[in-house]
Amino acid sequence: MADAVTNLGFPADSVDLDTPEALAALIRRAASFHCPVTPRALVRIVEESLAGLVSEMQTSDGESVVRAMLDDLIGYGDLVEAAVEEAESLTSHKMIFLANPMYIMISEGHLLLGGVRADGLPLVEDSLNERIYYYNHARMLTLEHSENPERLLGTLGIQKVTKEQWLKLPETTTPTDLVQMYTKRLSAVDSFGQIEEVQILDQSKSVKFYKGRWRSPTAHDEGTFVGRRPLLYGADQWCYCELAGGSVVRFIDLPALHRLDRGCDEAWRLQAAIDFISGTPQFVRVVPSKMYDGAKVHFSSPIPSWAQRRLDAVGQPLGRQSGSLFSYRIPESLVDQELAFLREEMWLERKDEIK
Repeated sequence: MADAVTNLGFPADSVDLDTPEALAALIRRAASFHCPVTPRALVRIVEESLAGLVSEMQTSDGESVVRAMLDDLIGYGDLVEAAVEEAESLTSHKMIFLANPMYIMISEGHLLLGGVRADGLPLVEDSLNERIYYYNHARMLTLEHSENPERLLGTLGIQKVTKEQWLKLPETTTPTDLVQMYTKRLSAVDSFGQIEEVQILDQSKSVKFYKGRWRSPTAHDEGTFVGRRPLLYGADQWCYCELAGGSVVRFIDLPALHRLDRGCDEAWRLQAAIDFISGTPQFVRVVPSKMYDGAKVHFSSPIPSWAQRRLDAVGQPLGRQSGSLFSYRIPESLVDQELAFLREEMWLERKDEIK
C-alpha cells in the first residue's frame, strides 16, 4: 500500500489509500489511461485496483465511495461527463473524458488546479507539486511573492480559465418560474405507452434523507415528478415526468434547457424548486467551528456542479460529516455571502446550530 500511495505523489507515512485525497488521485490516474470510458467501467477499474487494499468501499448508506468521488471530480471539472450518440442504434450513453489542464485564480496568490493529462503524466513539475495543497477532490497552488501564474503554468500547457467560465452559473430565476418552464415543455409532449421501472423523487418524504426519497411509483401517484428511467445501455436517464394512476404518461429527458449541461444538475435544481414551492424547502446546517475561523456547512441534498465549484473556490470540501450527504468548511467572512447565494439560486434554507 505504501508504494501505491507514493506513486500517487503522497507521503506514505501520512496518507492512506482510503483517504479522499488519495482516492481522487487514483481516479484521475485511472481516467488518464482509460478515457474515454463509461462511468460504470471507470468505477469498476478503480474498485478492482483497491480490492484487498481498502476494507471499506461503501458509504454508510451503501453508496460506492469511488462513484461518489467520481461525481465530485466531474463537478469540480477534472473530468467531463458527456452523452455520446450511437448513430447505428439511435441510442446514447454517458462517457467520461479528460478535461484540459487549467487553473482558476480564486484570490490573490491562490489558484485552483484542474484537468488531467493522458497516460499518467503529472499535471505540474515536481518542484511545483510540493506546493500543492490537496483537500478532498480539490487542488490548490499557492503562489510565491510576485509570481506570475501565466509564466509559471502557461509554459506547462496549463491554461487560465476565468472564474466565470469555470463556474458556469445559470440565470437567476424564481422557483415558480423554473418549475413552470419545465412543465410547459412537458405539456407539449405527446402521451405514450407505459415506461417500466422508472424511479421518482417523492416530494412528500423528508428532505433530510435524499436516498430515502427515491421510490417506485404507486397507483396513487398523480402529477409531475423528477425521476430516472432505465436505458438499454449505461446509467439511468434523468427525466421530468407526468404520472396518472402511477403510470408515466409523458416525460422529457434532462438536461432540457441546455444540451451540454449534466442531467443531474438540472434535476437537483428543479427538485429544490419543487420542495420550496411545496413548503418543505431543502436546507443546510451551519455549525460554527471553534478550531477554525469559520463554520462547517452540512448538506442533506445534492447540489449542481456549478454550486459545488463555487464552494470549492471559497471553502474546503470535507466529504461526509455529521450525518450529512457532504460538508464544506467556509471562512467566517464568507459564510453569510455563500449562504445568501445558495438561498437565491437554490432556495436552500439556513439552519444555524450552536456547538
